[in-house]
Amino acid sequence: MIKMTVRAAQEVKSLVTSKSLPETTILRVDARPVQGKNELRLTLKLDTKEPEPDDVVESTAGTRLAIDETVAAALGDMKLDFSEDSGNFIFERPEPTA
Repeated sequence: MIKMTVRAAQEVKSLVTSKSLPETTILRVDARPVQGKNELRLTLKLDTKEPEPDDVVESTAGTRLAIDETVAAALGDMKLDFSEDSGNFIFERPEPTA
């Protein structure tokens, strides 16, 4: 499952406010295969629709992140953060534990 940091949630709220979107807007994560490679391209989008029945929904600091349950299972555990230095959202895998 993708967990969103408080910093990422605050940035989503800021984007929602700056674009005058409804407070119920969710951050949707999507994944598409990269042609000819064994990898996925992750995309983020602000979505004003309610989550789909087969979505996994994570809430952090009042901000909801939605991802299709099949995509969530394929990705495994990840963290979505926001870098103030680069101004980008960043996906990170947790460090393996011994």
